[in-house]
Amino acid sequence: MTLLAAAGSVSAEQAERYANWEFTPFYGYMFGGKFEDPVTNTDLDVNEDNNFGIFIDAAADQWRHYELIYSKQGTTVDGAPKMDLDVEYLQIGGTVMYEDAETVIPYFGMTIGAARLSPDGPGLDDETKFAFSVGGGFKVPVTDHIGVRFDARAFVSLFDSSGNIFCASDNGAGTCAIRAKSDTFVQYQAALGVIIGF
Repeated sequence: MTLLAAAGSVSAEQAERYANWEFTPFYGYMFGGKFEDPVTNTDLDVNEDNNFGIFIDAAADQWRHYELIYSKQGTTVDGAPKMDLDVEYLQIGGTVMYEDAETVIPYFGMTIGAARLSPDGPGLDDETKFAFSVGGGFKVPVTDHIGVRFDARAFVSLFDSSGNIFCASDNGAGTCAIRAKSDTFVQYQAALGVIIGF
């Protein structure tokens, strides 16, 4: 009985041993997003490109985490000429993991926050919009403090579908580079990161 109690105590202790904080720098690929030319009404695609960022997780318990995400993509928007564009996301939310998993741990997560779109053009204004994300993936623990994480998610930013964006004022006359295609601006991310736990 004493041996069984001791074994149960050790097992319970191992189950409770998990990182309170996880920092996961990642590198990934982002695609999607579409605007419209305000003069010709033709579609302008945001070109797919690499992105990078970080996940910061604080454990509510072993299987539920609060999460902060920062992601940045440097890309171009089709047009004549093409326009350089930085897209940044800052999001807060959480993840829920599958409790019975051991070597590969699937999870689902949701966040809300902001998207910042910064065009490279003379006098063009940045745009900051409300955004949210929905995603999932899996984590693979390597040691007690190191692991690998694969994440796939959609970022959805809310726009006014009739609104011009990236506008500049020149001697009282305003000009706008592009126009929102719809009420939502959607991009997709696939990312691979290294988990560092404390």
